[in-house]
Amino acid sequence: MKNWHMDLDRELIREEQLKGARISVYFRWTFIFLVAVLLIVQLSLGYRKESVHAFILIMVYFLSNIVLWYAVVRKYNPGYLGFASALLDVGVICAHYYILSAEFDPLASSSAATIFLIPLLFLLYTFRLDQILLTFLIIIALIGFGLVYTVNYQANPAVYLQSPSTSPSSHFFKGIYILFIGALCIYLQNYMIRFIGKQLRIAAEKAASDLRVRIEEERTAHALQLIEQERLLNKRLENEVKERTLELTQANTRLIELQKENLQSQFEVLKQQVNPHFLFNSLNVLLSLIKTDSDLAESFTEKLSKVYRYVLENKEKDIVPLGTELEFINSYVFLLNIRFTGKIIVRIQTGDDKNGRMILPMALQILIENAIKHNAFSKTNPLRIDISVDKDDFLAVKNNIQARENHIQSTGIGLTNIRNRYKLISDRIPVFEKTETEYIARIPLIKEE
Repeated sequence: MKNWHMDLDRELIREEQLKGARISVYFRWTFIFLVAVLLIVQLSLGYRKESVHAFILIMVYFLSNIVLWYAVVRKYNPGYLGFASALLDVGVICAHYYILSAEFDPLASSSAATIFLIPLLFLLYTFRLDQILLTFLIIIALIGFGLVYTVNYQANPAVYLQSPSTSPSSHFFKGIYILFIGALCIYLQNYMIRFIGKQLRIAAEKAASDLRVRIEEERTAHALQLIEQERLLNKRLENEVKERTLELTQANTRLIELQKENLQSQFEVLKQQVNPHFLFNSLNVLLSLIKTDSDLAESFTEKLSKVYRYVLENKEKDIVPLGTELEFINSYVFLLNIRFTGKIIVRIQTGDDKNGRMILPMALQILIENAIKHNAFSKTNPLRIDISVDKDDFLAVKNNIQARENHIQSTGIGLTNIRNRYKLISDRIPVFEKTETEYIARIPLIKEE
């Protein structure tokens, strides 16, 4: 029974417990109002002294209930607040009966009104649906009930022995009666929890069923709408085919060309993201390092995993922060330095203040790979690649030109892909320039909106 709510939505459970707390607050307002009326009547009858202490207690109760009321209004109902309110309720009742019996009526602490008010408090806390809190309330109420009687009895035992109804044995049985009422309230609360839990589950199942039905209806309606749209579109296309056959043929030809270009671009991106030759060469280098330098092999493996993790995590993104791209490039350059020891020199001078700007994912890797592909390099004549940010907020990638003897014809697909992807996200386009000694690629940095 303790875990009655484990399979239910926490918000639903919290709402039900908050309802119980709200009932407690409203009951206190009612109680305060009734006591205030009684105070007025009591004052009118001349019981000034008795009214003073009752007024002090009711003001404490009033101010405390304002705090509890504010918490309920704000839907704030932590566990400790329930325990604090239980201590407050029992404390006010016990303080009232102690003062009343000590100063005015010695039999008040064992009166029928006491026997009635404490079980009423039990019933009130039953609606809070918190078994631990209710048990705590019963315990402290019994302690308070017994303590007030014990203190008053020790102060004046003769008064309490005058009648069997006020004797210690009678008080003991009254305590048993209160405990019995508390046990009944625990049983009632247990039943309420089961009932409410069942109703919440039924409501959740019905809501889920209604949601499935509604989704199915929306899908059916959407499918019918698509069918109708397709029918109208087909009819319109048929009319246009009859009237403008030549124009549609030209448009279809152009569409096929665009699709082909798009597929080529996508293929190039995929090829750059997961380059099998790069992976093959990297694994060969790793195999060699394992045999010769295990520490360097471990670093190489870590950088290689970072490279491919970056590819997998960012391949679907349109843009990434420059700082993130540079972390990826540092890992990528580390792999290149192990593979081409001393043959490639990559210098990155961008400044930390630019790391928040955005860039196409893997764009820098494509440009570096492009430079390696089209240039010869050696330890005596290394390929130098400089990466920096110019005054126009472009990321400039420069490399010295050392043409290969077996010149590889450039398809331009990789650069075209970068240019086309920038057209989709920015009105600034990349610039690719070639001088007699350098190749310069300038790609715009995007300010994140």
